[in-house]
Amino acid sequence: MPFRITVDLLDPSYQASTLDRSHAEWPPHPSRIFCALVSVADPTDPVQDAALSWLEQQPLPALRVPARTTEAEIPRMAWVPTNASAAKPGHAVLPGRTNGGKPKVWPQRSLAQPRLEFVWPSEPPRGVFTVLAELARAVPYIGRAGGHALVTADTSEHSVAKDRSTEWEMWHPSDAAGTTADVCSLRAPYPGYLQRLRRAHEQGDSAWQQDRMFPYIRQGATAPDSTQEPKAGPFEDLMTFAFPPRFSLDPALTVAATGALREKTMGLLAEAGHDVEAMVAVHGHKTKGDERRLCAYLGLPFVGHPHADGRLRGVAVALPSDLDPAHRRALLAVLLRMGGGLRKLKLPCLERPVSLTYVRAGDTEVTSLKSVMPEQWTRPARQWTTALPMVLDRFPRGRDIEGSVATSCRLAGMPTPVAVEVLRTGAFVPGAPSLCSNAVRRKDGERPLPVRHVRLAFPQPVTGPVVLGSKKTFGLGLCVPSDAWKAEA
Repeated sequence: MPFRITVDLLDPSYQASTLDRSHAEWPPHPSRIFCALVSVADPTDPVQDAALSWLEQQPLPALRVPARTTEAEIPRMAWVPTNASAAKPGHAVLPGRTNGGKPKVWPQRSLAQPRLEFVWPSEPPRGVFTVLAELARAVPYIGRAGGHALVTADTSEHSVAKDRSTEWEMWHPSDAAGTTADVCSLRAPYPGYLQRLRRAHEQGDSAWQQDRMFPYIRQGATAPDSTQEPKAGPFEDLMTFAFPPRFSLDPALTVAATGALREKTMGLLAEAGHDVEAMVAVHGHKTKGDERRLCAYLGLPFVGHPHADGRLRGVAVALPSDLDPAHRRALLAVLLRMGGGLRKLKLPCLERPVSLTYVRAGDTEVTSLKSVMPEQWTRPARQWTTALPMVLDRFPRGRDIEGSVATSCRLAGMPTPVAVEVLRTGAFVPGAPSLCSNAVRRKDGERPLPVRHVRLAFPQPVTGPVVLGSKKTFGLGLCVPSDAWKAEA
C-alpha cells in the first residue's frame, strides 16, 4: 500500500511563493510537507526522528493536485508588525506598521478543489505509520502561516481525488529536465535532509537553503529526450592548483587572489619570452567588437559539505575553447612544465608567497579535497548553482532579475537556461559565501552592481567550468553542479 499525506486546505487557495516571491508556487513542493512534519516534531524524541528518517529515505513522492488552478490577479495583502526597535520609536516603527506604509503581499494560487495529496510508493512499518500520522494531525498549515489546513495520513489505495480523475492531475518524479507546462523541478526530501534542517535551525539558517531540486513530469505528458549529448561550455582546459594542507583564504579576497594569479601568469609568460601584450585572452583588455573569450582566473571554495566554510582551498586557470593554439601551448608550458610550472603565488595580506601543487583529474594522492579536483567544476550537468556569488552584468530592468541572469548565461557562452532562481540573501549551496560590495570590486569607484547567488537549469547537460557575471574572469559567479551536494568534502 502506498503512504499518502492528504492536505485539506480550509481556504480554496494555496499561499506559497517562489523563492523570488514573484509568483505563487505551483505545483506544491514535497519538501514543504516534510518541513511541516519536522516543525511539529520533538527534536529530542528518537522515535519521531526515526519515523522522519524513514520517510526521507524513501523514493520521491508523487503529487495529486487540482487540475483547474489559476494565479490570483491580486496577491493577498496584510499589515504586519515590523521587527525594528528604537529607543524612541517613531510612527514608522510602531507595531502593525511597515517602513513606507506599505502592506506585505503574498502571491497565491486559487484552486477548484482545496485538496493536495503527497503519495510515497512504500508502506511504512506500523509503528512508523503511527508516528507519522500523529505528526501529520499536528500540522496547522502548509505554505504561508495563513494557509490553514487539516493534514492526515493513510495507507489506503483509495483516494477521493481518484473518484473524479478529470478534476485532478498527477505529477511524478522523472529523469526529464527543464521547465515547461508539463516538466518542472520541485524541492523534495532526500537522505540526510532531516539532519540538515535541524542544523540549519540551530545556526539560524533558512530551511530552503537546505533544499535540493528534482525533476517532475505531469502524468500523461511526453518526457523530453534525456539522452542528449552534453553541450561544451566556453572553456576547454581547467588547471587547478591546491594550497598547502590546513591553509585557506578568506573568500572576500577572491578578486584580489585571482588578480594576483593573473599577474603571476603574465609574469611567467614574459619570463619565457612571449609577447604578453598580444595575448588578449590572457590579459583581458579587449577592443570593442572583439568576441574572443577570455581566460578565467578562479578561486576554488570549499562548499557542498555540511561543515563547508566557503574558504578558498586553491586556485585555477580556465582556458577558453577558442584560444589561439600557440597561446594555449605557451600557457600550458609556463603553468605546468617550464621551471617546474606554477609553484608559488603571492597572495594579498600575506608576507610570503604560498606554495601551490598542480592537481590532475582524479589525482587523490595529492589531495582528497574535492574543492580542488578539476572534475568538481567541469563534469556535465543540467543544473548549476553558484559556489561564489555572481555580479550581474547590468542592473535588471524592473523586477526581471531572472531575465538579467539568463542574459549573463548567453554572454558567458552558455545556452539560455530554462529555469533561473535568484536569491536576494543567502546561498543555495552549503558553505557558499555571501560577499559585500567592497569584496567584488577590483578598482575604487566601480559602480556597485547587484551580487546574487543563483541556480540554473539548462535544457541539456553543460560542461563546466560555468562562470557568470561581470567578474567571471576573476572567479566570481563560479558554479558547481547541483547534484554534487554530497556528504564528502
